[in-house]
Amino acid sequence: MSGKAKADQLKHRKRNRIILIIELVILLVLLAALFVWLKFGMINFRDIGTVQPGKISKKTEKTLSGYTNFMVFGVDNRKAGNYTTGNTDVQIIVSINNDTKKIRMASLYRDTIVDIDPTGNSKFAKCNAAYAYGGEKEAMEMVNENLELNLDKFVTVDFRAVSDVVDDVGGLEIDVTPAELQALNSKPLVQEVARASGKTPKLVTKSGLQTLNGDQVTAYCRIRHTAGGDFTRASRQRKVMNLLLQKVKKASLTQLNSIIDDVLPKISTNFSGTEILSMATAAKSYEIDKSFGFPFDKTTATINPYGSIVIPCTLSTNVEKLHNKMFDEVDYTPNNTVNAISQQIVNITGMTEQSAVDYSSSEDNKGIDDTTTTTSDSESTTRQ
Repeated sequence: MSGKAKADQLKHRKRNRIILIIELVILLVLLAALFVWLKFGMINFRDIGTVQPGKISKKTEKTLSGYTNFMVFGVDNRKAGNYTTGNTDVQIIVSINNDTKKIRMASLYRDTIVDIDPTGNSKFAKCNAAYAYGGEKEAMEMVNENLELNLDKFVTVDFRAVSDVVDDVGGLEIDVTPAELQALNSKPLVQEVARASGKTPKLVTKSGLQTLNGDQVTAYCRIRHTAGGDFTRASRQRKVMNLLLQKVKKASLTQLNSIIDDVLPKISTNFSGTEILSMATAAKSYEIDKSFGFPFDKTTATINPYGSIVIPCTLSTNVEKLHNKMFDEVDYTPNNTVNAISQQIVNITGMTEQSAVDYSSSEDNKGIDDTTTTTSDSESTTRQ
């Protein structure tokens, strides 16, 4: 064979190798796309229509544009996979800074009195009633009107989704107080959650730092009858969300696949597949920066016909604090709608700024209102 023929043959073989490599790359891309498509097909995507924003100033609108904001709803429906009925045990505003990837969370105390009718007809009730009346759409519109926000995205989960993801990451280390242990056992929350998730209940038998399984963690999130009531429950929920994020970030590919398979069919959202993929690619960069309960300054009372309620003292000053703490929005001034609702709450309850009670002053309630998160240790979640 001549030298030219040998050279041509080498070129041909090289070209064939390049073509083969390209074909393999294309095949891998197609397989990856198929994998993603199959996974997204497990999600319950729901179009809830147009969500009306609050009456937002240009300055606030510009500030909010730098964040990805959405609501997380945890539905107390006693039936896995049912998102359209039930009360919301969890109502958390999640805000991701698009530049720093820092996450801040605000738990809305479920019994907080607000205007739940965004049409301007002024219907005052506990804030979690909005979901019972009109699902995610009405709940987000309630938040937008009362807190001057423009939320239009949500993620709704049921009991089993939380239970499964905790089990997939090997459980969570939680320091259970004696009061929490008594609450778990006197009202058999673990058994109730286990029935909803279809698992065999395993009771928590001691207090102290220990690894809890999925049903136990979900029951822990639902404890209400301890010092601080719903305030401490909301704090537990934020604590668990942070622990989960740290565990998921360190999960193996096998664990991640299990989480995807177990959780995606049990959530409902109006995020698009593209939006979810975009957030997922940045997930390793996310860190929970701060979490807190809303309202900050508050008191409680039983007032007919509203029942036992949490009263913001006042709504206007609390919304001002929220925009500053959540979005670093300095010199924020509540709009006329927020101020009008705030004054109506004062008229209904008789409670002003001077009526606020410091519920975090006791050792049992320490940290219920404002939790600064540390991430130097995956199991260290709060500095209280």
